[in-house]
Amino acid sequence: MRRDLLIVAAAILIVVAVTAVVTLSSGIARADILSVSTDKDLYHSNEVMKISVDVTASGTLDNTLLKIEGIEDRYGDLRLTREIAANLSPGTNRFSEEFRLPSCSHCAGLDAGTYFVNVTIEKDGVVMDMASRQVQIEQ
Repeated sequence: MRRDLLIVAAAILIVVAVTAVVTLSSGIARADILSVSTDKDLYHSNEVMKISVDVTASGTLDNTLLKIEGIEDRYGDLRLTREIAANLSPGTNRFSEEFRLPSCSHCAGLDAGTYFVNVTIEKDGVVMDMASRQVQIEQ
């Protein structure tokens, strides 16, 4: 009797698990970063960088967070940070931001070179997608 009960309980558990996976995978809207672009590849100290991010959503996603971070100095500090609260609609959503770049100097911890701009899209603390863009900074 116990063995039969154990088999029935295991079968019910499997059915519930499969149903949950199917429901979660088909019913939740997704967001993906299509592109991250900047108006130029090469920047100089204190210039304004224009960043465009295209995000596609499979459905409506309210309370989504778009994070733009990057240009890490030699001390590990990010010189570029922005968090944008967004309500995504189905299809392509475009975000445009402007940042004044920091002074590029050895004393400030930011030497001339290649730096990354990293973009993350999050929903309820869960990272849905990430992308990066490389830029050059000179004096």
